[in-house]
Amino acid sequence: MSSMTNPESGPPAAPETTPKRGLFRQLVPYLTLVAIGAGILLFMNYLNQQKAKQAAAAVQTTYKIATATRGDLNLKVRLNGVTTARDYADIVAPRLRGRGMERGMNILKLAPAGSIIQAGELVAELDAQTLKDRIDDERDNLDQRENNVKKLKVQQELDMENLRQTLRVAKSELDKAELDFRISEVRTPVDQELLKLAVEEAKARYEQLSKDVAQKEISQRADMRITEIELQISKSDLERYTRDLSRFSIRAPMTGMVVMQTINRPGGDQQQIQEGDTVNPGQPFMKIVDVSSMQVEGTINQAESSHFRIGQFATVGLDAFPGAAFRGQVHSIGALATQSGRQQYYIRNVPIRVQMLQFDQRVIPDLTASADVALEAQENVLMVPASAVTVEKGASYVSVQGPKGFERREVKTGLNNGTHVAILDGLQEGDKVRFN
Repeated sequence: MSSMTNPESGPPAAPETTPKRGLFRQLVPYLTLVAIGAGILLFMNYLNQQKAKQAAAAVQTTYKIATATRGDLNLKVRLNGVTTARDYADIVAPRLRGRGMERGMNILKLAPAGSIIQAGELVAELDAQTLKDRIDDERDNLDQRENNVKKLKVQQELDMENLRQTLRVAKSELDKAELDFRISEVRTPVDQELLKLAVEEAKARYEQLSKDVAQKEISQRADMRITEIELQISKSDLERYTRDLSRFSIRAPMTGMVVMQTINRPGGDQQQIQEGDTVNPGQPFMKIVDVSSMQVEGTINQAESSHFRIGQFATVGLDAFPGAAFRGQVHSIGALATQSGRQQYYIRNVPIRVQMLQFDQRVIPDLTASADVALEAQENVLMVPASAVTVEKGASYVSVQGPKGFERREVKTGLNNGTHVAILDGLQEGDKVRFN
């Protein structure tokens, strides 16, 4: 019986775990949502931090800090131009007065470009061989025409004497015919008629010869006058050629520097004139410039011309010598605005000249230059960068750094030169302002 088992009794049952596992499974979705929400919050916080850093970096890169300081503030306007000499003399090829000399002349000698020449020194010599040959020919012509005048005078006197002799013979024949006609009463009517015709014929011949003598005198005087005029022309030509010969040696009218002009050579190249070149009468080929009277010639827009005054100081710079600065002063301002062919018709420029107050051997004509003209100045003023000032409704404001950051403050401004602004009221020296 002991070996028999009780169907109702068996091995002890295992503890029930199903309810606990079901609860965990139910909590998993909620825990997942919580974790996702926490991750989202952390990610959003990270993004906000990054945006704050970027905004701070943007503010830091957009704005800069400047300190209000005192100094001299100048309003300057730059004009561009070229250097020229106020005192100079043009050396031109001579305009020859002699006939047949309207032709080019070859240059035999030239003073070196850039050299200093004293007044009266030889600066150029032209080839005068053609003119010398013309002078020799004209002297020969003059001698020949003087001889022609003498020969013509003798010939005319001889011709007149022969004509007068013929006239005297005609007069005697007329007198004889008239005398014969007086005794015609004793002649036959036929002889009387013949004597009358002889008188008329002798009278007509005498009158004709008398007229011929008068016409001959007029003709001889005209021929003599023509010959004398030709002789005078020869004398005048010889005098002109002789004066022209002296012009082939050109001397400096003033003391200064030699500056050569440029000419167009075959191929379109522009080069300075040199020995051997041909120049035409009246053509400028050299300048003698007073280097102590250099100036900058330029133009200003007519809208800015009212700000310029004679006597304003300027700083002159040369493109050929970077870093070099020279003191200058406005010397003259054009009265009328001019128009450039490459600009619109409504754009007008006023010519202006800035005199250089410093002498420097490097400054020669035809150098590109600039001049910063001081239009207005304020001394010992408080100034800040121009971008630090904002204008709203006619009032000016700046952002001033304070204990709690930047604060907006209204200020009173003065001169503005484009880079800095004078602060007349509202700031203290040493205040820090924000600018772009």
